[in-house]
Amino acid sequence: MLPNSGSTHRVSDAIARRIKKQISDGRLTAGHKLPAERDMARQFKTSRVSVREAYRSLEELGLLRIRRGAEGGAFIAKFDHEPVRRSLSLVLGLGRTSHEEITEARVLLEPSIARLAALRARPEDVVTLEQVLIQEEEEVRRPAADSSTTAGQFHRAVANCARNMPLVVLMNALADLTAESVSTLDVRIRSRHRRKNCEYHRQIFEAIRAHDSEAAYTLMLAHVGDIQDRVGRTMKQAARTGFCGPSAAPKRAAPRAAANGRRR
Repeated sequence: MLPNSGSTHRVSDAIARRIKKQISDGRLTAGHKLPAERDMARQFKTSRVSVREAYRSLEELGLLRIRRGAEGGAFIAKFDHEPVRRSLSLVLGLGRTSHEEITEARVLLEPSIARLAALRARPEDVVTLEQVLIQEEEEVRRPAADSSTTAGQFHRAVANCARNMPLVVLMNALADLTAESVSTLDVRIRSRHRRKNCEYHRQIFEAIRAHDSEAAYTLMLAHVGDIQDRVGRTMKQAARTGFCGPSAAPKRAAPRAAANGRRR
């Protein structure tokens, strides 16, 4: 039974817990539409306000998607990295972390992801990864094209090859934040090093296709270390020349990726 209390928060928390339990039990799956607030309130013998609060709290956790309009309602969300990205973006916006620390996290995380990808990639994963790489290479050959989006897709595809959900979620959240910071830079700055990135991606792909985990680790370590150095220098320069806001500049010198190269 729901708590017999005048506290809207206690009642809404109880409703939210029941919905989360049904999700974890598999009774509610992605795309399932929950009853309207009025019907849910009648079902739980409570007010619409309590139901609305429960739905909002679940939406903030990324478990529900609230749609407006005639075809709207509360729907069980597909599990993704969005709640993690939102949390990190908020921390970044409040100045509690920096773009430098985000890049540092990628230096520590991505080489191990690449190693797992080389060990676990299935034939269909390799096909998908190659398709992303070919698209990026085609864009690099077109001077006017901006390949930053496909460059990020390559890193996401590598994470998918690792077949580890927590790593996929973290990688996607960090990649989104990196894309946000890079988007503040002038297109000319973003385009300078894309060919080098693409060359690294080709080598990493070949290592994953060959299931050479150590080569994949070493190449990804070199790649993200190179990005760490270049992004730091570029954002400092961009802040001075006005291509991006001063807040994008790193706060302190990040440790070089080579220092993290020892296996643990």
